[in-house]
Amino acid sequence: MSEPKSASIFNDVLAPLTPGPSSSNTCGPYRIGKIASDLLGEKPERLEITMSTRGGFFSTFYGMGSDKAFIAGVLGKDLLSFDLESAYEEARAAGLETDFKFSDDIPSMPSEMVMITLSGSSFALHIRAVSLGGGDIIIDMVNGIETALDGRRDETVVLPSGKTLTAKCVYESPSPENPLVLFRNCKEMLDYAVKKGYSPWETAVKYEAALCGTTEEEVWNKAESVYDYAIRTIDAGFSPEVKFTGVTSPKAAKVKKDFTGGSLIPLGAADFGSPYALSVMEYSNSHGCIVCMPTGGSSGVIPTAIKSAADSMGWNHDTCIKALLAAGLIGVFYYPTHYTGALGCQAEIGVAVSMAAGGLASVLSTDVKTAERAAALGIQSLMGLICDPASGFVQTPCFIRNMTAVPTAFVCANAAVSGIDSLVSLDDMVQAVLNTGRSIKACGINDIGTCAFYKSK
Repeated sequence: MSEPKSASIFNDVLAPLTPGPSSSNTCGPYRIGKIASDLLGEKPERLEITMSTRGGFFSTFYGMGSDKAFIAGVLGKDLLSFDLESAYEEARAAGLETDFKFSDDIPSMPSEMVMITLSGSSFALHIRAVSLGGGDIIIDMVNGIETALDGRRDETVVLPSGKTLTAKCVYESPSPENPLVLFRNCKEMLDYAVKKGYSPWETAVKYEAALCGTTEEEVWNKAESVYDYAIRTIDAGFSPEVKFTGVTSPKAAKVKKDFTGGSLIPLGAADFGSPYALSVMEYSNSHGCIVCMPTGGSSGVIPTAIKSAADSMGWNHDTCIKALLAAGLIGVFYYPTHYTGALGCQAEIGVAVSMAAGGLASVLSTDVKTAERAAALGIQSLMGLICDPASGFVQTPCFIRNMTAVPTAFVCANAAVSGIDSLVSLDDMVQAVLNTGRSIKACGINDIGTCAFYKSK
């Protein structure tokens, strides 16, 4: 049996960089569509996608823009510059017919599985694919042939007819064929860091450089680039030009004014951090490009927690980068969850709080075990949290959860540094997320899905 995949901090955890609102509903579908278009190898003329009426897409497909993301991928558009709102218009201009439907005959699990037929003038491609969460995808069937295409490198499929299909890597950085993995779980990481005398951020740099075959300087520069990009989305979200459809409206600027105006209960650094988190989420919902940490639905937590703590504590820019690296390292160990709402919001907001708490604690104490304890306390605080977006939009309750996540991360970091015991290791907490996720309802408890939502309009 092959070893389980080891996650890259900047390919899997503090990633992807994508238009909001969701990594699994925006970036994942785009990547599937892009690979499908590559495999077709000719101008696409018709796109048919069938999904389960009991799966995750039924509640989120239109509200989170998955339909538009699939179209953008099939058309080969650049995800970061393409206006998703123009997707149908662009499809018509390109001569691409689209048909999205839901069926009781499609299994409900995996939650975001799609059956796709993409046709050109001389060839029809039939694929089965899954958006796994966090932007990860898998295509496990192509024209009746079992495959395992994940888009991490250039890939080829040879059909029984001898026809060869090829697809380009859809990740920013292709994954090496034989990566050097320094450790595979948190316990091994702790042993490694203690033996070497490395702080959490140094351990993160060593790990990522070895895994991806890059230099430590390149890892640091990437972390700086990611952090700076994420921080810019805070200001972008406060812009009066931010607009989005759904079940709520932009309020970040007013919330910031109220939280910092002295008329509400003071929250310290969270008086800034919580409005910052809302700002990022509102920008994400306007299809602004955000950094998923580890998902689009939790993208408001980690960068805003670090920035507001830094502003309050007087940390410099390099310290913020170190906190982000440490947070990314914590996220590596949650990779078996794929950070997917199919396991509940515990795998999105919960994991983000765990990562943020570990990152913040790594600044307050260079002891790697303290960071691990803070991360474990963070996930313990939100274990069992369900994913239940109203009408399929990442707005209610996702906005408020990002806001409350910031002070929760502060408390968990402080508690760990003050000596509060987590008692349960981070590795065991990851397994607990998986076990709990299998027994809780993913979404739709209070909603009948976006298909019904849109039909009512």
